[in-house]
Amino acid sequence: MSFIQWTQDMSVSSAELDDHHRMIIDCLNQLHPLLEAGGPPAQVRAVMAKLEDFVLVHFAQEEQEMKRAGYPDWRTHRDLHDRMYDVVFSLKSDIERGNELDARQLFNMINDWLVTHILGEDRKYVPYLGHPERPPVAQWRRSNGREC
Repeated sequence: MSFIQWTQDMSVSSAELDDHHRMIIDCLNQLHPLLEAGGPPAQVRAVMAKLEDFVLVHFAQEEQEMKRAGYPDWRTHRDLHDRMYDVVFSLKSDIERGNELDARQLFNMINDWLVTHILGEDRKYVPYLGHPERPPVAQWRRSNGREC
């Protein structure tokens, strides 16, 4: 059984964004047992690198979707993405430096991310989605203008 189960309550009514959320959940489900059992550092680093890369792709797509749909609070949402990316990058950096991570701290971060962000913040833009035209998405940029 997975650490986190995808439920229809997590849907944002966009197949693409829902697939992104499922991929992020899959990465977290791979990472959790590795941290709980003290898995091989190379395997933990690989999952964290995959998670970081995918989060960047997801944030870029989601922000473009929000802007395109006319979601008025997309800038605030982008700021939340900046903070979430900082958490992922910090965890990845700690792992690369060989620092031991607290599995309970990871659980709390995941719970906050999923419950507060996907089930809370992401659901706010759902009424604005539904545009069939989707131009290519640019690379995600932090609100300070720095590219990742």
